[in-house]
Amino acid sequence: QGFSGVYGEQIRVVGEATTPRALPYSSNMTILDVMIAVGGLTDFAAGNEARLVRQTGSGQLQAQVRLEDLLRDGDISANVPAAPGDILIIPEAWF
Repeated sequence: QGFSGVYGEQIRVVGEATTPRALPYSSNMTILDVMIAVGGLTDFAAGNEARLVRQTGSGQLQAQVRLEDLLRDGDISANVPAAPGDILIIPEAWF
């Protein structure tokens, strides 16, 4: 894949994505765009337990993201804007 943009201009996806990786941020990008770029969720993902970690001027913000509702049920209300430097953490489900 090679170099994909300046560190602060990337969105990093870790955990149970089909292809976890760092993506270059582009304007108006949403979490849906990010998930399409990483190939969606694995069969083991706890998609609705995913967390978005964002650095803000006042520190670190963490928000829950309902990836499963978005990707499997088409619930667009679960789509949120992405920002440069975001980290999306997708945990494994406990069966």
